[in-house]
Amino acid sequence: MEVNFAFLCDYADPSGGKITAVGLGFDTIYATRIPTTHPLFFSVISIKFSSTEAGPKQVGMRLIDDDGNNVVPPLDATINIDSPPPGFLYRNQQIALAMPGVTFPHYGDYAVSWLVNGQEIKVLPLKVAQPPRPPTTA
Repeated sequence: MEVNFAFLCDYADPSGGKITAVGLGFDTIYATRIPTTHPLFFSVISIKFSSTEAGPKQVGMRLIDDDGNNVVPPLDATINIDSPPPGFLYRNQQIALAMPGVTFPHYGDYAVSWLVNGQEIKVLPLKVAQPPRPPTTA
């Protein structure tokens, strides 16, 4: 098993065998006050499974704060990885998970953690910060 890529974005659609994404790769949400609710973002991952790894897999995603507390309830699902077609050695599984209306209780560091069969395979850093102040002129 190998992670091909993972990212956060404003919108993603995994239909048609490929992922279409908008607002790709952000790692900061700016908020003028706390708590803040972000209307929608997506966490996307592509995992490469070898032919020997076919079968059911438990896939999970956690959004945690800097103390390891869950910001949203843990998301878990069982997926079935089919064997690759004859002549191929692997199969890619792509997942785009919508995260609507997430409330962040404080400024600071957060993380999106992806797991397969309980093992963490990728962590995406995310921070919630006050908007940058414009530079002052003297």
